[in-house]
Amino acid sequence: MSWLLGGLVFAGATACSNDDDTKSTKETEKAPVENEVPLRRLTITEVEGGAADAKQALTRATLADQDGELVPSWEAGDGLRYCNLSRTNPNTYEPYTGPLTAASTAAISQFTGDVACITDDYLAVVYPATTFEKNDSYTISLSGQKGTLSGLATNYHYVYGKAYVTSVTETTATAEMVRMKSLLTVCKFSFEDKATGYVLPITTLEISYGGTGSDQNTYPQTATVAVSDDTEPEDVHAIGVEGSTIPLSISAAEGATEVYVALLPSGGKRTFNFTVTNDSGTYSGTAKATLNEGEYMEATGLKLTKQ
Repeated sequence: MSWLLGGLVFAGATACSNDDDTKSTKETEKAPVENEVPLRRLTITEVEGGAADAKQALTRATLADQDGELVPSWEAGDGLRYCNLSRTNPNTYEPYTGPLTAASTAAISQFTGDVACITDDYLAVVYPATTFEKNDSYTISLSGQKGTLSGLATNYHYVYGKAYVTSVTETTATAEMVRMKSLLTVCKFSFEDKATGYVLPITTLEISYGGTGSDQNTYPQTATVAVSDDTEPEDVHAIGVEGSTIPLSISAAEGATEVYVALLPSGGKRTFNFTVTNDSGTYSGTAKATLNEGEYMEATGLKLTKQ
């Protein structure tokens, strides 16, 4: 991998006794030994291929439910973020990071932005745009979901890609990136009153883990995603942050009878608790499911008992 070498180090004392020369030498010795990587206008081309294509259906920003399937597409102007995985700023030790923009409305788009990079750098590309405090991980949030598909697609449909910078000029750069992968599971839920069979309107839906584990009746509100320049995208996953003492709460639109929720992959079959509240009261029940990364799952007509 190429690394930028910048600046010169001048050592040794001057033989000249001139005060101006001495001052000049001391100032030179204090000069930084490295320079920041320049910003270049980068174009990332997303391409087909890789393990993600074989299993990942949900790898775009905008999702539309058509006959029980989600049809994904980027929208021109969608905001993403990059982080240079290959280096940090040598003067501040902070990550090189900044905004990217989807160039077109299409299932596969190019992404452009002013990026600090050189040839052979690897860049993390994430949607929705998020903050990178360092270049080896970032945090995503699951709380605050409203149950709508459009809101989920814009704020909670977390996708990740790793771009490789193939060439640069003084002002521009190009990169390629295999299709981005979805980190979470998109779920569609609806519920029925077990006693009457009536479809339940949903004011609030709470989801938590069931069973007897230490996380019983709770759900992670945030997750971390570990990344690096030598980690392949298929090995990058969202891991729930432990310590939550509450369920995941979804506040649905008035009159909603179904909600869309982004959940963490379950790592095998797990029991989930569901609690629905509406004007008629509170209903609860459980269901078992295996949630897989990047999949769309419909769980409609789950039967709950009024409390």
